[in-house]
Amino acid sequence: MNAVDDAVYDALAAGTALLTALGGTAIYWQVANQGTAFPYIVFFQSSGIDENSSPRRARRMMYTVKAVSDDADEAGDLDAYLDALLHEQTLTVTGYGNYRTYRENDVEYLEQTNEGLTVYHRGAQYGIWIAE
Repeated sequence: MNAVDDAVYDALAAGTALLTALGGTAIYWQVANQGTAFPYIVFFQSSGIDENSSPRRARRMMYTVKAVSDDADEAGDLDAYLDALLHEQTLTVTGYGNYRTYRENDVEYLEQTNEGLTVYHRGAQYGIWIAE
């Protein structure tokens, strides 16, 4: 994981209400292992660009952060915790200042497993702006 990955993880892991709802620290970078018990959180960088607008290096990244559950209402409740922990919050990013974090695009879809289970994905893409 990089410094921004660490910052997102730390922000989520600091959410006591989120951890209680998850039943522990079920927060995974990029992908959860097959067979991971529901519910859990997955986050990853979806895109990123250099701003190139000043002599200081500045980057804007989009992170997908979503709850995964076999219960639609639970996935929605977890999404609300994610929003409270990330939207308009300041992240601690080693080596950078985080000057903007916001919810930009909602993420919501479901999938059917080979076993016939419906799995719900609810969350968002968050814009994270950092500068040296």
